[in-house]
Amino acid sequence: MKKGFTMIELIFVIVILGILAAVAVPRLTATRDDAEIAKAATNLTTVISDISSYYTSQAGFAGDLKSMTNVQFANGGTSTADELKAAGKKCIKVELKDKTAGSDKPAVLQISEGTDKAEAICKKVIAAKSVDELLKSTFKYKDSSGAEQSGSAGEIAISGIGIQF
Repeated sequence: MKKGFTMIELIFVIVILGILAAVAVPRLTATRDDAEIAKAATNLTTVISDISSYYTSQAGFAGDLKSMTNVQFANGGTSTADELKAAGKKCIKVELKDKTAGSDKPAVLQISEGTDKAEAICKKVIAAKSVDELLKSTFKYKDSSGAEQSGSAGEIAISGIGIQF
């Protein structure tokens, strides 16, 4: 007598494998999205830290973002405004605004929603607590008359003591 599996046993195994796959694939996708969100949030905080450090050490901004940070930008960071990507989508825009002559407002890094803000992954990145807080944050400063002023939403004051090494 030959030994082997019956057709019913094989069908049960295939059904069980199908159920396991149906449960595992969405969890794998969700984990990937969570990693992309965390990476985008980390890149944003790294950009803020790097630019603040550069501004403090050089008493000003460089002509492009890539000279001030190693974070990868969508367009290579070749200007003072560029976008951070998450899963290949441009989710967060960053733009440097230097202190203007005659103004008491400090130099700022403006953070806003990126070009692909309507994409699912970008919506998740923008909704992340740390990113959302940065997009809504404002800062206060005093003008020359001593009156308290507020920056715009999404602006982060970049200031330093201006020591050049």
